[in-house]
Amino acid sequence: MGVVVIAGRTNVGKSTLFNRLIGKRKAITEKIDGVTRDSIKGLVFYDETVFTLYDTCGIFETTDDPILLAMKNKAFETFRQADLILFVVDGRNGITSDDEYVASQLRKLGKRIILVVNKVENISVVEKNMADILRLGFEDYVLVSAQHGNNVDELLEKIVKILKDEGTSSEKPPQESMPAIAIVGKPNVGKSSLFNALVGQDRATVTSIPGTTRDPIDETVSLSGKSFTFVDTAGMRRKSRIQRKTIEYFSVSRTIDAIESADIVLLVMDATEGITQQDKKIADLILSNGKALVCVMNKFDLSNISKKDYEAIYLSQMPFASFCRLVFTSATNKTGIRQLIDAILEAYESYSRKIPQEKLSKLVSQLSLLSPNLSRGELRVYSIRQMKIKPPKFIVQVNKKNLVNESTKRTLQKLIRETIDPFTGTPLMMDFKGRERK
Repeated sequence: MGVVVIAGRTNVGKSTLFNRLIGKRKAITEKIDGVTRDSIKGLVFYDETVFTLYDTCGIFETTDDPILLAMKNKAFETFRQADLILFVVDGRNGITSDDEYVASQLRKLGKRIILVVNKVENISVVEKNMADILRLGFEDYVLVSAQHGNNVDELLEKIVKILKDEGTSSEKPPQESMPAIAIVGKPNVGKSSLFNALVGQDRATVTSIPGTTRDPIDETVSLSGKSFTFVDTAGMRRKSRIQRKTIEYFSVSRTIDAIESADIVLLVMDATEGITQQDKKIADLILSNGKALVCVMNKFDLSNISKKDYEAIYLSQMPFASFCRLVFTSATNKTGIRQLIDAILEAYESYSRKIPQEKLSKLVSQLSLLSPNLSRGELRVYSIRQMKIKPPKFIVQVNKKNLVNESTKRTLQKLIRETIDPFTGTPLMMDFKGRERK
């Protein structure tokens, strides 16, 4: 299996890039030097290829600190194991003497190197720095925004091509890690009671006082022979009601971290309150992070509204999550738990599903019949390929990328769900690429 290592000085976005490439928040990202101390690794699965990715500490030229020196030596040990090094620099703030030092040290290793110019959101600023960046002497480079995901697929394609060319790629599916399920929602909707009902023991403290849970609590549970880690989290109130730098502020930050690190998120809502604006915002946060979602209407035993009416309300108020199950539970009475477990398993299967290419090619050939509006005008769809799972991600090649809009994306997502697979519970991510005419 190929080994790819991220290198660079501090605060150029190495850990953000690492998290983006592995698809989870594993490395801590803060604007403080030295946050990453040890080399962190994860698996990346892209276009039928899997490789090991390492994040390393920021490299600096000189230091008298023995801890920092040990960190630096550890990073260089990791560099020497690499088949490919991603040398990350800051396109926004330009090149420093530490960048020049890292470049000189990496060249001595004789490894294949891709120069990754990060933080390119403002391209006019980056263009002013490009002359200095290119003077580092690396011809193979990619401009990316790790924070926003811009051009990350272009970087992944380049990585996979190099690994294949050098014979270090592996098409063996990665060994599956234990899926994580985060339980989130507003304060006092019954998250901890539901957590206890799912894990079968009173692990989380349950009171009627909002804010009882402050730190995430986790427990491993076997569902239908597969192990999952359930994570109970602090309640998420509206930002305007949370004072900065308080315990609640940091608790909510850790809840967001739990969402970003999860595979599946259970959004717990209170049946006695109905679907609130905050519930919608949390659901949108979950799906925009590419996580599988199951919506849970808890305390249903206290509600006077029927399931049928609640389902209609759900589809009306949360149409963007219409592909996700709505499950009705009473955590205190332990009712609806079996249905919730079934929905979790279904969502995880969808989240992990790979569609055969022939089915996607057939869809492309039928687009003019299935969606005449999409085929009108100048836009043409040439191909659709699934490049990733967890969540499923598709690359769509078109003639002119500037003609693609949100309606185009929604139409293709809808057609995939209707004609190939419903992908119940998981968002479908899409990236569009234009075809250059020679």
